This record gives sequence, structure tokens and C-alpha cells, in this order.
Amino acid sequence: MKTQEFIEYEQLRFDTYRLLANAFYLPDECLIDSLGTLEKCMEEICEKSLEQNNIPVGIGKKDGIELMKVDYAKLFVGPFSLLAPPYGSVYLEGEGVVMGNSTADVQKWYRASGLDVDAQFKDAPDHIAAELEFMHFLIFKEMEATDQGSAEGVIKYLKMQRSFLEYHLGAWISDFADNVVNNAQTTYYRNLARATKAFVMDDLQTITALLDSWQSEVENSVGLEAVQA
Repeated sequence: MKTQEFIEYEQLRFDTYRLLANAFYLPDECLIDSLGTLEKCMEEICEKSLEQNNIPVGIGKKDGIELMKVDYAKLFVGPFSLLAPPYGSVYLEGEGVVMGNSTADVQKWYRASGLDVDAQFKDAPDHIAAELEFMHFLIFKEMEATDQGSAEGVIKYLKMQRSFLEYHLGAWISDFADNVVNNAQTTYYRNLARATKAFVMDDLQTITALLDSWQSEVENSVGLEAVQA
């Protein structure tokens, strides 16, 4: 992949993670306005996967904002029980565990990257939106390394993205998405869950391919320098 193509593709991944994170907050008019952009990103980045799994590319915004808010509360907030808990620990540790060992590990990931949970964020660090935003941040750092011409930096942040998906977000997204699909009353949340699952699972493969490409390029560059020396 040429450098410009790589930058454009990473910008697309960057935007998709940000938009998906926003889509899992309480819906408002700003969310409705951004759905067109999210749908466009999904079409460009994982249309084949969506088609193979019979998932409509359009996330769906015909349910109406008030119906979406009611569905959001029942799925993710309660007050008595959550139909689709949006926390990684529930799926990684079982038995309805919230704020478990896996949650603490997520917080370690954030802090090791120079981040902490915003004081205004009143939910657990392993909330679906927070983990999607963290992937968005890691891609930002990777793009920053690209701008600086640091192949080592790009490889570092790609490895972090792959590991975070393997041990956290990618490890529970399927169970979470299935929970949403089985319990949601709106087309919006059913399609959003399916599309998020398809994107994250596709992205894990994408990151591996990008890593292989960058590592091969670095190895070839080192080999060429050795020959020239």
C-alpha cells in the first residue's frame, strides 16, 4: 500500500471508530445528523462483510429520536436490569460482573497510553463507547507517527491496536452485538450492533495485514542498507 493510500485508509478507520463510539451514547439530534457520515464510512471500509452477513449498510434512522432513547435506556441503562450490558467485563468474566479485573486492565491500557477516563464520563472504563474511542486514539497516534516518518512508531501503535482488540473489544463484541440484536426494539440499534461487530472483526484482520506490510518494509529496508554498506 502506497503512503497516500495508507493515510487515506487510516483516516477512514479513524473516523469510523469515532462515529461508532458516538453512536453508543444517548441519542440526540447531533447523532442523527452524523448517521449519513457513519453509513458512508461503513460502505467504504467493510461493505463486503456487511453484504456477506446480510446486514443493511444503512444504520437506520427511521425509528425516531424518542423511540431510540427508550430503546437505549432499556438496552444499556436500566434502571433494574440491562438487556444488553455495554461493558466488556460482563462478557469476559461472566455472571454479570461489572468493574472486574478486565475493567482494571482496560484502565491500565488507557493510562499506559497517557490517557485517563474523563471526569465527565460517568460510566465504567470498559463501556463500548470508551473502548471504541480508545481505538480511535491509537489510530491517531499511529497517524502521527506516519507524519513523523517513524515506521517503528506506526508498528508500535498497530501492535497495540491488535492486542487491544484481541484481549478486549474484539473478544466481547460478538456476544454484545448478539445481545443487542436479540433485545433491541429499533432497527437502528439492531443494525448498529451488527455493523459494529462486522467492522471490529474485519479490522482485526486489517491490522494484521497492515502490520505484516510495515514489518516487511522495515526488514527489506534494513536488508538493503546492509547490502549497500
